Amino acid sequence: MDGIFVTNKNPELHADRYNGEDYVFPPGEKVFVPKAAATHMLGWNMKDKSDALVRLGKAMRYDPALKNFVEDSEGVRWLANFVFDEAVMVPQSTLAAKLSMPEIA
Repeated sequence: MDGIFVTNKNPELHADRYNGEDYVFPPGEKVFVPKAAATHMLGWNMKDKSDALVRLGKAMRYDPALKNFVEDSEGVRWLANFVFDEAVMVPQSTLAAKLSMPEIA
């Protein structure tokens, strides 16, 4: 499976859905998700994250003083608190061999 680890550095839990699957991102925990899901849900690997912010409802906020919606810079900060770490597949035999190798002093 082509996936990526996502760590939520926000103080609150985030739950989302992609392709019929529910994903929960507890603060500080790595969650493995398909790369396409990370792109759709959190804008991973996208230069312009506007679509993700709009879908998450974090692109705009209502300003009562202006009586209008304005860009929400907090949404960008919130989204930036998701850290992505690409997963690498390694055969189990390689890991076992590395674990059984004596350390060189």
